[in-house]
Amino acid sequence: MRVESANLLSDKTVRIEFPWKDATGDEYLDLRENPGAITQIAAARESPPFARLLLELNGEGSQFRTIRAKVWAEAAGQAGGEDSFHSRMELIFAHDPFNTIPKRFEDAVRRLVELWMKDGSSDALAARLEILPCTHAPGARPGGALRITLVARGANAEQAQTRWALGVVRLQQALLFVSRAMKQKLGIES
Repeated sequence: MRVESANLLSDKTVRIEFPWKDATGDEYLDLRENPGAITQIAAARESPPFARLLLELNGEGSQFRTIRAKVWAEAAGQAGGEDSFHSRMELIFAHDPFNTIPKRFEDAVRRLVELWMKDGSSDALAARLEILPCTHAPGARPGGALRITLVARGANAEQAQTRWALGVVRLQQALLFVSRAMKQKLGIES
C-alpha cells in the first residue's frame, strides 16, 4: 500500500465543519448515538464493508467518531488505463478534548503510517492521511480532524472495487488497533 500523510492544520483554505449540513439536506449523523442512522448514509448503503467500518469506528470501544463519508468510482480516462474506486472519510476523536490537541492527531497518523509501511503489497491501493483544521461548534476552540482517502486501482471497475473493499478491511483493523493503543497509552477507560 502506498501511504501519504500531511499535516494541514495551518492551511486556511481547507476547513472541516462539525456538525455539518449541506445544500442538498444531507447532514452529520451521530452513529454513536444512533447506529441505525447508518442506513441514511449513501456510502454505507452502497458498500457493506464500508458500513461495517463506520459502525466499528463509532462503536463504544473506539476512540474515533466519523463525521462524513463518501465513496465513488472513476472509469479509466484513456484506453488501457486503470479504473479506480475511492472513499473518503473524516474522523474526530470521541473524547472531545483531544480534538483541540494536534499531537493526538499526529500520533494517530504516525501509528497508521508505521503500520502500513510494514506492508509490502502493491501500489494498487493507496491511502492519504490529512490532518485538517476543523470548526467543532460555534464559539468552540479551533480543532482538528483526520481525513482518510483510500484509492484502489484495477484493470476494470469490479477489480478496483474488490481491492478497495479489501483495503477497507485493513483500514478498519489499523484504526481499531491505533484506537486501542491510544487508550492504553493515555489510560482511557471504555
